[in-house]
Amino acid sequence: MRRYIAQRLIQSVLTLLILSLVVFVLTWVSGDPVLYILPPEMIDDDSIEELKRIHGLDDPLPIQYLSFLSRAVRADFGLSTQFRRSSAAIIKDRIVPSLHLGGMALLFVLGVAFPLGVFAAYNRGKMADAISRTLAFAGQSVPEFWLALMFILLFAVILNWLPAAGRTGGWQHWILPSVTAGWFAMAGLLRITRSSVLEVLGSDYIRTARAKGLSERSVLWRHTVRNSLITIVTSVALLAVGLMNGIVLVESVFGWPGLGQLFASSVLARDLFVVQGMAMLVGVMFLVANLLADIMYSVVDPRIRLGT
Repeated sequence: MRRYIAQRLIQSVLTLLILSLVVFVLTWVSGDPVLYILPPEMIDDDSIEELKRIHGLDDPLPIQYLSFLSRAVRADFGLSTQFRRSSAAIIKDRIVPSLHLGGMALLFVLGVAFPLGVFAAYNRGKMADAISRTLAFAGQSVPEFWLALMFILLFAVILNWLPAAGRTGGWQHWILPSVTAGWFAMAGLLRITRSSVLEVLGSDYIRTARAKGLSERSVLWRHTVRNSLITIVTSVALLAVGLMNGIVLVESVFGWPGLGQLFASSVLARDLFVVQGMAMLVGVMFLVANLLADIMYSVVDPRIRLGT
């Protein structure tokens, strides 16, 4: 087990190095970074040269990359041109609200998608299965921004049940953003769970278990669901990070002060250092999610870590 985890850690570190190189290269491919840092009215030869000297942008590219890598390890991405504060400090302030929203959305996804997927697979071809497949189709077909507006119109404006925006003031403020942020992931996990459980239900050992007289409850949860968890666990880990990436529009619509709103404003303001920091953060989150997924499904199925 330790050897397996060590191998995955080494792979993650190498992937992170490649990611840092990609982020650095894209910074230069998109144009001279100085032009993104300086306001348009302040662009002149003297200002450009001075800013390059301050940020080390006049050094050779390999030296600049090593400097960028050194600062990235320390979570030092420079001073935000939009807020005039450390980019890392700004991201740190905004990550907590996004984690709260992502966590609530993930609870919604797991609480709805997993039991519905298992129930739909067990009742294949029946009304419950048809309703679940319709919900999954709707979840992956409806754009999040449109869904957010419809939720606000229905529950906040017409019915006046829930607040339309904000984060503070009570648990009611969390419902619409959480459901909207998790809607697409819920549909995806529902389909994955249904497919995985259906595949296992058709296996020979499930028929053997039933022939031995085991109860349907034991067949379903002890044998079927347990052997379906490898695909489901992997999907949950990746969907958890996907939730963090997909809340840009959700946070903007609901006025949620998190990373999504920060990313949107930073791109519009050409805040290069904040965008760089968030790109690295999202990459690290994906790597951690993949690593956790590898560890979890190696626990579920020991054959994976043994290479059998």
